Amino acid sequence: MAGSIPRPFIDDLLNRVDIVEIIDARVPLKKKGREYWACCPFHDEKSPSFSVSQNKQFYHCFGCQQHGNAIGFLMEYDHMDFVESIETLAQHIGVEIPYEKGQYSQSRQSTKSTPQSESLMNTLQQCSEYYQRQLSQSPEAIDYLEQRGISGQTSKNFSIGFAPKGWNNLSGDNTHLIDSGMLIKNDSGKTYDRFRHRLMFPIRDRRGRTIAFGGRVIDPQDNPKYLNSPESPVFHKGEEIYGLFELKKANTQIDQIFVTEGYMDVVALAEHGITTAVATLGTAINDHQIEKLFRLSRKLVFCFDADKAGRKAAWRALENSLSLIKEGRIARFLFLPEGHDPDTFIKQFGKDTFSQQVEEASSLSKFLIDGLLTEGEILSMEGRTTFIDKLIVYLSRIPLEPLKNQIIQESEKLAAIKNDTHSLDRLKGTTKIDFSKPMPEQHWTPARLAINLLLQKPALAQSTGNLEDLAEADIPGIELLLQILDQVHEQPDISTQNLLDRFAGHENEAHLYKIAAMTPAMLNETDEIKPMFDDAIKKLRPKYAESRFMKLQEKLMSGHKLDENELHEYRQILRRDKK
Repeated sequence: MAGSIPRPFIDDLLNRVDIVEIIDARVPLKKKGREYWACCPFHDEKSPSFSVSQNKQFYHCFGCQQHGNAIGFLMEYDHMDFVESIETLAQHIGVEIPYEKGQYSQSRQSTKSTPQSESLMNTLQQCSEYYQRQLSQSPEAIDYLEQRGISGQTSKNFSIGFAPKGWNNLSGDNTHLIDSGMLIKNDSGKTYDRFRHRLMFPIRDRRGRTIAFGGRVIDPQDNPKYLNSPESPVFHKGEEIYGLFELKKANTQIDQIFVTEGYMDVVALAEHGITTAVATLGTAINDHQIEKLFRLSRKLVFCFDADKAGRKAAWRALENSLSLIKEGRIARFLFLPEGHDPDTFIKQFGKDTFSQQVEEASSLSKFLIDGLLTEGEILSMEGRTTFIDKLIVYLSRIPLEPLKNQIIQESEKLAAIKNDTHSLDRLKGTTKIDFSKPMPEQHWTPARLAINLLLQKPALAQSTGNLEDLAEADIPGIELLLQILDQVHEQPDISTQNLLDRFAGHENEAHLYKIAAMTPAMLNETDEIKPMFDDAIKKLRPKYAESRFMKLQEKLMSGHKLDENELHEYRQILRRDKK
């Protein structure tokens, strides 16, 4: 299969496309000052807060904090995956993508076809068409679907089929049938059909090509209940989601996505007018799949059975969601009454009652806290310590500070925690300085200003010299500044959009875009950038000296002696302060 897309090509692509041109073709922009503006396409608003910088080649919404480069915009606005967006931009400027051979990353996989993959998908499509014909000729399968409340039109929309009884129903190239998982070859060399006497649910990729199947028994005596295709050159369970193609085909606006455990859940919800449901493929949903869904909708509702297995699956979904929650993204967890799944519940109670259940679903913060509370009591000091220890681990994985604060506030409401000052202090100690707060002009600290100017003109990093000693100073933003400088020193000619792209997924990604999108009022001409940057760096030195002096002073006050170098540094700072 095709390989990954080289990083240098992606950098060059971002440097060659014009983000204003890409966005303006989809969302009309108006120029005001240096930037282009529009009402944000990602949230409702009456006045424009969506800014697009032609100079810096990125967009940022000051309302919902949505941000990114041209690739990110296509992923968010056109609901493309990473490779699709690169293919679209490459086609736009008329360049070929130099796919690398070998293993490729899961999150940025190329779907470029090869002769082998084309042959396998053709074989799978032929199998799908065969199963659909068999369904139309099987009273048993048709009766089963009717009993489950599934109409012929819904069956057609999902291309549901039927694998009849028998061991050798499939015909075609045996090699392709074996490689695609449709035939099993035993030790004696004989082959037989993998799927027999089952409803067949085609699993389709983003282009609608059949890449695998899920088979469900119609006779309760048969086992296993669900049987999926094995991994193959065209099918990887950890990357695919059942019903995603059908969801995108049926909806142009996707308000929320329901993540279920079974194919019949997806089909039953669609039968009742809820066409934004998908299902996992017999394994726990992973972070790659969750990110793919968040790209389509900013609200996910995980619908799991209320039994032990369902709650375990929901907890895994929560764990894999924590690091992906950004501004505007919401994850909720729905547990239907005991004995029900989305399929049986909506059939018995209808769409309105199901929607009411959705409204009452647990928020991520509530599900997290409730889940930890079930693991032990918090009335004793030992119990509270254990609870706090576990909660802090989860908080450390959440990049969104408002969500952290919400979880801490909800924990404070617990009577046992509320009266434990030590526990509250430990929780509150997990929050960081919030760069996302508004930054009026008087709050342009030297570090923030240096970051802003550096993002405008990365080449400024060449004049800073060695600033590693500043890492020891307790200066807000200094660690982030040093990380940016490291990136520029590694690639001196890096552009603004490429530099920001290096921080994709970083805990301060949103803060960086917000800082980059602002222009200090004192900056009027481009020529002023370098002296202003140099001055900002210069002002960091006294901050460092102040921080070092406090640390050395604390060491002396605690009764410890300073070594020769520390004593020399201490005296130098004292002499500077007296001048």
